[in-house]
Amino acid sequence: MPPARFWEFAHLSDDFKNMGWLDQVPRAGNLFIGGLHALYQKPDLFAQAGITHIVTVLDFDIYEAGNLKQYEHLMLRVDDDPNENLLQHFEESNAFIEAALANGGGVFVHCAMGKSRSATIVCAYLVKRYNVSPETALAQLCEGRPVCSPNPGFMEQLEVFQEMLQAPDEAAAHAAYQKWFKGRRKMDWWAWERRGKDAKL
Repeated sequence: MPPARFWEFAHLSDDFKNMGWLDQVPRAGNLFIGGLHALYQKPDLFAQAGITHIVTVLDFDIYEAGNLKQYEHLMLRVDDDPNENLLQHFEESNAFIEAALANGGGVFVHCAMGKSRSATIVCAYLVKRYNVSPETALAQLCEGRPVCSPNPGFMEQLEVFQEMLQAPDEAAAHAAYQKWFKGRRKMDWWAWERRGKDAKL
């Protein structure tokens, strides 16, 4: 099993039972998060929730999901790997989500399990929309979906994103991104896990 897939399954615990098909993000309007299975098994819930837009964050295409044709769809092809650059997509995903919600739509953000990649995209939206820290955004998200847990690399990218948003101008924001991008280290999963634990000490 690829490391990213192993991480998704190895980090599941008793919280698995709290994974809903579509979990609404608290205090964020008609914004929902979930896993890929919801697209195939619970289309009726999409109608009930008023879903009009879907953000897919996967490392493979889902062309076989023909029912996607009735939704506005943003596809972000990203693996659940802490070395992936998900930060480069935050501006696009935030604009997509904001436009949908502003026009009275409902947005469903999903990855494979609704735990890491999709959680990161939702947190990026919350960080910008409500001017909160990544930790506060994640806590808000977990009120509605307790299993949400971006991998360590994605959490780092959310912190860089907050720094970019707080920059005095666009040039400074770009400089913050370039500093991270050029200086980032690509590490094995165990090294990312250890780095995260050390940061908490």
